[in-house]
Amino acid sequence: MSATTTVPCPPAPGRVPVLGHVPALLRRPLSFFESIRTQDPLVRVGFGPIGLYLANDPALVHRIQVDADTFERGRFFEVMAGHFGNPPIASDGATHRHQRRTLQPGFSRTSVRDHTRAVVDEAEQRFAAWRPGVPVQADEEIADFVATVVLRSLFGAELPPAVVRDIRRTVALITGKLFAGTVFPEVLTSLPTPANRRFEAAMGRFHAVIDGLVQGRRANPGSVPDVLDILLKATRPDTGRPLTDHEIRGEFLILVFAALDTTSTTLTWAVFETAIRPEVQQRLYEEAVLVLDGQPLTYDRVRELSYTRKVVDETLRLHASMLATRRTRHDVVLAGTLVPAGSEVGYSPRAMHRDPGTYADPHRFDPERAESGPGHALPPGASFPWGIGPHRCIGEHLAATTMTIALATLAARWRLRIRPGARIRVATSSLPRPDSLPLLVTPRG
Repeated sequence: MSATTTVPCPPAPGRVPVLGHVPALLRRPLSFFESIRTQDPLVRVGFGPIGLYLANDPALVHRIQVDADTFERGRFFEVMAGHFGNPPIASDGATHRHQRRTLQPGFSRTSVRDHTRAVVDEAEQRFAAWRPGVPVQADEEIADFVATVVLRSLFGAELPPAVVRDIRRTVALITGKLFAGTVFPEVLTSLPTPANRRFEAAMGRFHAVIDGLVQGRRANPGSVPDVLDILLKATRPDTGRPLTDHEIRGEFLILVFAALDTTSTTLTWAVFETAIRPEVQQRLYEEAVLVLDGQPLTYDRVRELSYTRKVVDETLRLHASMLATRRTRHDVVLAGTLVPAGSEVGYSPRAMHRDPGTYADPHRFDPERAESGPGHALPPGASFPWGIGPHRCIGEHLAATTMTIALATLAARWRLRIRPGARIRVATSSLPRPDSLPLLVTPRG
């Protein structure tokens, strides 16, 4: 094929006239992106008037994430900007690099080390309150734990439990809205339905809490350089002026959203996966006993919890987000197809992480997967639990440390099992999550 010869992009299977792949998505939302995987490295997907070039090949997925000269933030981030006020951290190029460098100290290893004690204390206190034989709504408990840790560790905020709960429930609503807004036309997601009105009311309360934190910190600057303090001192790269309260709110909102959504959902899935696997629980328990040796968990000891971290990593692989999108800055040839400037391109982390061509028995939960089988030497773009390239998750270390601490604390104290008769469904959103996780716990020892 010559440099100027291109081929049409084949449509993904399951397309129908006018509606495209909407019926297929509605029929099987969780498995849709896996079901349309073909041998073609690039396929065309349509959701009514919304078209998308979907990459199935790891090399293409890697390029889409790292080639910032060709790909910019796309429809997903436009929908996000509508909820968060277009904060610079959700932008591209020099603005994004500037803001990332500004915020980096708040997510450094030193910062995470400093906050480890607070995370450990919260985990021990919360999980010690569980009672044998009394059903525990673990998804609620985990979400409250993560929200409390995030708000306290990153922003120095000691908020009432009811406010923390309202914030994390609003974050769950945002997650669903982002996925719906990415694949469906705006007219369908902005109708004045009861659900949309509840969402707007929740966002209003979320804004009020954040505004109160910002105004309170301006009046009483903190002595600890947390992320809120960093934002108050930050400047815009284009003008050099300080961020306004509105801009700080946008940055704050998106950071809270990113931290709460991924961390709480992944930790809930990790607890689910271990609760149905006594052999995994036993290994977690043995490691926790060995590493802790009767002493409080510290940052350095967290780093010794290697099997626990493998459980976290395997959960991130198996329970990845549904869809990520970018937009082409200029015409580009991908897999032999000419993709015009301004086109939406994307990939499904969930489908890529469950690719049978990359992973043996990809739907099986296997924390030791990284040590054997085809998943050992992965090609670039086959695994990216925290993203790749300039937009890799800035809070990766904090989130992984928090989840590892929580799992080790639970494993050292309790045996877990799903409450008999419980039916656990999966809530469809940009990051699917269990709709509930009722547990029964038995003390160790």
